[in-house]
Amino acid sequence: MQVENNPFNDRITRIVEASTKKLIVSVVTLAGGGTDTKHVVLSDGSQIVVKISKNPSDDLAVEGATMDFLRNHTQLPVPVLFYSDKDILVHEYVVADGSLNMASEPEAAGHLAKLHDISSDCFGFDFDTLRSGVQQPNQKFSKWVPFFVQNRVLYMARKAFECGRLPLELMQRIDNFCQKMESYLDEPPKPALLHGDISVTSILCHHGKVKAFVDPAVFFGDPEFEFVFATPHLSLSKVFFDAYNELHPFRPGFFEYRQTIYSLYPLLLYIKLFGAFYIPRVIDVLTRFGF
Repeated sequence: MQVENNPFNDRITRIVEASTKKLIVSVVTLAGGGTDTKHVVLSDGSQIVVKISKNPSDDLAVEGATMDFLRNHTQLPVPVLFYSDKDILVHEYVVADGSLNMASEPEAAGHLAKLHDISSDCFGFDFDTLRSGVQQPNQKFSKWVPFFVQNRVLYMARKAFECGRLPLELMQRIDNFCQKMESYLDEPPKPALLHGDISVTSILCHHGKVKAFVDPAVFFGDPEFEFVFATPHLSLSKVFFDAYNELHPFRPGFFEYRQTIYSLYPLLLYIKLFGAFYIPRVIDVLTRFGF
C-alpha cells in the first residue's frame, strides 16, 4: 500500500464529501482488482472505499445497483453504499482480517441458503450485470436451461470467439452441445436469487465471522450455479458444501456432472479475458459428454 495525501481531483473529492457528508482526511491506495481502489479515512474517523474505473467500458453504477438491491431486498450483509455512477463507487469500508475459511464457512453457507430462498417468476434480472468487467446478460426466461444456454454459455463463447481467442472448430462443438443441453440438465424447482460471484475473496471475514459479501453480480438462476466459481477443488471446502447441503440440499447429479457442465461458463470467460490456457479444459468438458 502507498500512503497518499488526497490524490482525488476536484470532482471526485466533491462526490465523496457530499455523499458521506464528511471531509477527506487521508487516502491509501489498495493493491489488486480491475479498478483504482482507495481506502479513505474521513473527518469523523469513519472509513470508506472509493473505486475509480480504469477502463472506459467499465460501469461501476451496475455494481452499485446490485449492492443497493441486496441491501434493500435481502438480509445478506453487504457494505453500505454512498454513491455510484459509471466511473466511481463509494461504499463503506468493511474491517476484515481475512477471507473465508473453514471456521466461517458454515455461517457463509447459511447466508447463501437464505438468499437462495428468495425467488422470482422467471430466470434472469431487471438489468444486465458484470463478471470481471464483462457484461453478463440477464434477459428473462421462464426456464433455466434456455437461460443458461443463451445468456451464459453461447454468449460467452461468442465473446471469446469474436476477440479471436476461441477457435471456430471449438465454437461449433460448443454450439452442438448447447443444442442438446436439455438432455443433460434438469430444471430447478424455482428461480433462486444468486449473489453471482461467490469465492473466498468475495466474502469478507473478521475474527472468524462473516462481515460482508462484496462484488455481487446478481440474477435469478439455479442455486447450484452460485458455486461455479468456487468448487470444492478451488476455494470453498467440503465444510462449506456440507453446511449448505443441510439447509438447501443439492439435487442428485450436481457433483457428478452438472457442476462440470456449469464450469463451461467461467472457462469461456477466462478464455475471453486471458487466452488459450483454458482451452484444453473446455475440450475435456465437451469430450466427456460426447462432443
